[in-house]
Amino acid sequence: MAEGSIDAAFVQAARLADEGRPRAAIVVLESALATYPGNAAAWCRLSAVYLEVGEPQEALTAAKRAMPLGQPAWAHRLASLALVELERYEEAVVSAGEAVRRDPDDWRGLVTLAEALARSEPEQAVRAARAAVALAPEEARAHEVLGDAAMLAHDWMLAERSYRDALVRDPANDDVIAKVARLASRPADNARRRRKPVRTRGEPGFDRVARVAWYLAVRRAAAWQAVLAVVLVFASLAWVGLGALLFVGVLAWRGFAGLPPGSRVPLPALWARAPLVVVACAALAVSYVALLVWTVVMAFGGVFVSLLVVAFCLAVVAVVNSSFGLWRMWSRAR
Repeated sequence: MAEGSIDAAFVQAARLADEGRPRAAIVVLESALATYPGNAAAWCRLSAVYLEVGEPQEALTAAKRAMPLGQPAWAHRLASLALVELERYEEAVVSAGEAVRRDPDDWRGLVTLAEALARSEPEQAVRAARAAVALAPEEARAHEVLGDAAMLAHDWMLAERSYRDALVRDPANDDVIAKVARLASRPADNARRRRKPVRTRGEPGFDRVARVAWYLAVRRAAAWQAVLAVVLVFASLAWVGLGALLFVGVLAWRGFAGLPPGSRVPLPALWARAPLVVVACAALAVSYVALLVWTVVMAFGGVFVSLLVVAFCLAVVAVVNSSFGLWRMWSRAR
């Protein structure tokens, strides 16, 4: 009954939105969520409709409700779109970067990331949009966003080519037609005031998105390690410690493997560009070694609780360090 009811609500909400009645769609979705508050997809659909009616704060609230329930990539994309509308661009980049990290093969996440980066880092926005086009060359939206980013980066040729590629795939798109017309009527650059062109070609570099991805990956693994260290104080069993090591190791590896292109740089380069990341990683690594030694000692019948204290404290240091790095990035954007 639950699945059928929520599916019926989705269908009805979609029909109402198509009919130009998004407010009625919101009522339907909110009514369904009152009965089934644990449905992540419903929260995401509600967030999308709120964006359609121009209420980004409500859209952000709905997207946040979806994040712990499932559909994480979709929820983070919606949150990023809402944050852009609220002009909270740094946070929008964080959410879009998390969406890309969770589902790197979804072009929509890269498009959202490009939109979040466009105002502050147009070069990086172009790179994200290029990656989206590479994943989905037949999607008009990916080409349009690449054109938008190229405009902000003052790469007029790329912008025009991207808009025309979008029109090939969606000839009736009035917005893109208007953008092409504005680009064609753009006054010629004044040579005396011409800005230095922004380089938009080449491989992605280590940028703000990369730092955010590192902070999030380290913080997630370190937070779990701190929790598990506390658990092991009360469950002093070697096999439990081994399970904790495997769990945190897999979590850390997935976080590392999910880093965006250009983020996995040699340690000296990482230290030069993001020293807080290196400090957090070092604290997490020493914490992991302490937990490993404790597990070995327990396997041979020994007791060494102080190692768990070391593991916990260093994991907390990694969490605090990563959180401080993220906070500092957000505060600089305000």
